[in-house]
Amino acid sequence: MQVAFWSNYHQTGTTCNLVAVATMIVLEYRLKVLLAHNHFDRSALETSFIDRDYVKNELSSLNDVGIDALSSFMKYNKADKDNISRYTTTIIRNKLELLAGTSITNKELYMKDINEVIDVILSHAKLYYDLVFVDVAPGQAEVNKKIFDLSDLIVVNLNQNYNIIEDFFEKYSQFKERCLFLLGRYDRNSRFNAKALQRKFGIKSGNIGVIPYNIEFADACCEAKSIDFIMRNLKADKDDENYYFIQEVRKAVELILKKLNIDISLKKIGD
Repeated sequence: MQVAFWSNYHQTGTTCNLVAVATMIVLEYRLKVLLAHNHFDRSALETSFIDRDYVKNELSSLNDVGIDALSSFMKYNKADKDNISRYTTTIIRNKLELLAGTSITNKELYMKDINEVIDVILSHAKLYYDLVFVDVAPGQAEVNKKIFDLSDLIVVNLNQNYNIIEDFFEKYSQFKERCLFLLGRYDRNSRFNAKALQRKFGIKSGNIGVIPYNIEFADACCEAKSIDFIMRNLKADKDDENYYFIQEVRKAVELILKKLNIDISLKKIGD
């Protein structure tokens, strides 16, 4: 199964939302997950899990890891599912892997390369992993369309900026029936809460989730400690300041898995 995380705008918390959801899934479900992205500009996906200095000085210089190396391999070799994992970085053994983004400095060259192989890469990744999550760059690039076409679900990441939400429904309504909405950096005290936005834009019940704004989690993502934060707070009780965040991430995960027709009762760890 493949899930695209995307937004019509920058700065809606798309990557942090994906990090929270994917981390919760691998910690609470018997599912193997691959994370990937198609951003040319710097993405926060790698540094949410891996030390920033290592990403900048070592990971980006390796010629046998990441999307660039895999793309080069795919151009001249027959693809199979095992090829994918050879180029990934293990985050949690047998549970979570990351396909690092490009280090190419020429955007036109990168877009040409990724357009040629993205469908092959993702098609084979879906054979190897239970879930493939792709952090898709904002906008309507040709490669985005290819990723959407291969995806079983598009998670549209919005926030409570009314202009951003309105822009989506004005320009991207063709995605409405294929997607689930996720409100990032969510503040339940806003007049533009999830229920109000459901009514205003005709979003079906059960088709919208929220990821509350949590400064501790945001800091953890900046410091490559996102997994530590989720693990430490998995059993937070109702009096804990992180309880609300964890519970809403859990609910978002359940929405996504149900949309994919994954039986969560069979996959839940410990059940």
